Amino acid sequence: MTISKSIKTIALCTLMLLVVVFGFAACGLPRLTDNPSTDDIVTGNGGIAVQKGDYLYFTNGYINTADVGDTNEYGNIDVSAIYRVKLTDGRVTEKNVEYNDEGVKKVDKTQALNDIEIIVPKVAGFEYSDLYIFGDYIYYTTPNHLRDREQTVLSNQLNFYRTRLDRSGSNELLYTSLADNTSVSMTMYEVDGVVYQIILDDQTLMVISIDENNRVTKTEVSDTVNDASMPKYANSTDEINAIDHKIYYTEPMENDGVGTTLKAFDLATKESTTIYNNYDETYVVIGTRGNYLYFTLATSSNPGSSAHIYAVANDNFNNKVPISDRPVSDDGITAYQLVSQENSLAILFTDGTKTYFKRANAESIVIANSDILTNVVAVQGDIIYYVANSTLNSLVYTSAGNTANSSLIPSADTPKSDIAKNFDVDGTRVFYFVQYTENYYMHYADSSIVDFDTNETYYHFIGSLIEADYLNVDEDGNLVEDTESTS
Repeated sequence: MTISKSIKTIALCTLMLLVVVFGFAACGLPRLTDNPSTDDIVTGNGGIAVQKGDYLYFTNGYINTADVGDTNEYGNIDVSAIYRVKLTDGRVTEKNVEYNDEGVKKVDKTQALNDIEIIVPKVAGFEYSDLYIFGDYIYYTTPNHLRDREQTVLSNQLNFYRTRLDRSGSNELLYTSLADNTSVSMTMYEVDGVVYQIILDDQTLMVISIDENNRVTKTEVSDTVNDASMPKYANSTDEINAIDHKIYYTEPMENDGVGTTLKAFDLATKESTTIYNNYDETYVVIGTRGNYLYFTLATSSNPGSSAHIYAVANDNFNNKVPISDRPVSDDGITAYQLVSQENSLAILFTDGTKTYFKRANAESIVIANSDILTNVVAVQGDIIYYVANSTLNSLVYTSAGNTANSSLIPSADTPKSDIAKNFDVDGTRVFYFVQYTENYYMHYADSSIVDFDTNETYYHFIGSLIEADYLNVDEDGNLVEDTESTS
C-alpha cells in the first residue's frame, strides 16, 4: 500500500508538470496556512525585497547570471531563491540557541530565525531581480534554464513568473524575453483593479494584464519601439497618476522619414494614439513623474544641441516646458535622472564632472563635485540614493553643498556593491547582500528603529545558509565560521 501511494504521488506530480506547460507545479512544497490577507498593504514593489502585511518576501542571496547554467529548475535552488520571514514591529524574531550533548552550539542554517520559509525555489537574486506582490500572488524574474538547438543554455533570457503566496497551485510562466536580459526592462502596477506588467523586450513592447477574475491577457503593442515610459509605484497605497494610465513610447518615422514618432498606448482600451509626428523631430522618452511626461527632443536643423529636455502635462501636450539649460548646455549633459513626484518639473543631470539639480525656470545648482548618477538606486522625496566608494550613499539633492552620507549600511557589513540592483531602499529600510564563506546573503537595516542590545540602528541577517556558509557571531559581533558545529 505504501509503495502504491508513493507511485501515485510521483505520477500525479509528473502529470501536473506535463499538463502545466507554462510553468512548474509546486510539488514538494505544502500549502502555507498562515498568510497575509489579500487586502494587506504592500510596500517595496520592484526590488529585491517586498513586504505584505507582517511578511517580508525577499531574495535569499545573489548569483551572477553567468553562473546559473541549466540548474535553475523549480525545486533545485535555495541560495538565491525567494523566501519569506515574519516581522514583529520591523524586527525578526529569533529562536533560542541550541547546544549538543558536548555543550557545543548547534549550527542553524537560518541563524536561529523564527518564521522563515522558502516560497519559490528558483533563482530570483541576480542582476535583474524584480519582486512584486499583487493580491495573493508574487511576481518575479528568473534566468531561463532551457537550451537552444545548439545546446546553449538560454540563461541570458528572462522568464517572468508568478506564484501564489501560500505556495498552492502552479508556478505560472507569463512571458519569456526574446532578447538578452541587458536589453529588457519591466515594471508593474495596478489601475482600476487590473494589474499590468509592462515589458520592453529590446524593441518589443508587451503589456500583460491580469483582471479581477485572474484572467491573463497579453498584448504586443509594437515590435519597433525605441524607448518607453516605465512608471514605478512601490506601494499598494500609491495613487496612480492619470498620465500613467497610458504607456508612452517612440517608434521610427514611417517611410524612412527623419525623426521619431511619440505615441501613447492606453492600458484600458489597448489602443495607441500618436502625440507627435513631425518631420526632423527626434523624441526619446525619459519617463513620467507626477503628471508629467519627460522626454528629449532633438532636430538636425539645430545642431548646436544634441537634445533639449522637456516636460509636458497630461492634459496639455501642446505646451512643452523646457527643463535643461545653462550653466551646462544640453549637449554637455552625459546622464540625467528624474526626481521624485514631490519635485516635479525638475531633473538631476551630470556633465561627467559635476552633478546638478535643475528646476524649470530656475538656475541649476551643483549638488556634488562628481558624477553620482552612474549607479542610482532610488530617489525618494528630496533624497537620492546611489552607489559610490563600495557602499550606499544618500544625498539631499534640493540644496547645494551637501556631503554624501553612507551611514545606511552598518560598518560591520561590507555590501556587494558592484551594481545598484544589489541594493533596495524602501523608506527607512535598506536591503543588501553580504558575502559569507562562499555565497552572498540578504541583510537589512532599518534606521527608524533601534537594536535593543546596542541602541543603534537595527540591522540583521535574513536568509537560509547552505552548509559551506554556516557562520556564527563571536562576542565582538563579527561573523566567524563555526568549525565545531554539529547537525
